[in-house]
Amino acid sequence: NIEYMQADILDLGKLNKQFDIIESVGVLHHMDNPMQGWKVLTDCLKPGGLMKIGLYSALARQHIVKIREEISQTGIGSFDTEMRSFRETIIRSDIDHHKLSIQSIDFYSLSTLKDFLFHVQEHRFTIPLIKDHLSKLGLKFCGFESNIVQNFKLTNKHKEDPYDLDKWTVYEEANPRLFAEMYQFWCQKDN
Repeated sequence: NIEYMQADILDLGKLNKQFDIIESVGVLHHMDNPMQGWKVLTDCLKPGGLMKIGLYSALARQHIVKIREEISQTGIGSFDTEMRSFRETIIRSDIDHHKLSIQSIDFYSLSTLKDFLFHVQEHRFTIPLIKDHLSKLGLKFCGFESNIVQNFKLTNKHKEDPYDLDKWTVYEEANPRLFAEMYQFWCQKDN
C-alpha cells in the first residue's frame, strides 16, 4: 500500500493529505528557507504523527565551513576533474580541518563529495535553534536516533534526560564532533 511521488516540498500542501509518519533527512538544510519547508511538512503530518528530521550541526561542521571558504576563495569549480584534484590536495594535507574531512565516508565518492564540500547551499543548525523551531511548529522532541544516546546516558542518568534538548546542548558542546554526520531525531505533532 505504498504510493511513490516526486514533488517539491513546498508544493506538498496541494496534495490535501496528511500522513502518520514523515521522514526528511538531508533535505531541509539545503533549501533556501529550511523553516518554510519544515512548516509544510508539519502541516502534512497528522495530529499525533511522527516526523524524522535530519539537519547539519553547525558545531560538528566547522571544518567543512573552513574548507568551503577555501574552495570559494580559490575559485575551484565542481567539475569532476576539479573536485578530484582538490580531494587529492586534501589527502596530502597536514592541516587539521582537512584531516577531519578525510574521516567522512562522503569524502571518497565523487557524488557524495560534491554534496559534502561543493553543495551550492547549506544551512547549519544548533540544538537551541532546533528547540526553537520545534516549539514554533508545535512539535515535541522525541529523541535522537543513534548510538550516541547510549554514551549520553552514561553522564545523564535521569529517565527524562534524553528528551531534554538543553542537556543535549551541553553534551554536544563537550563533544563537538558528536553529530558529525548530522542531527537525526524524531518529533511528534501535538494532538
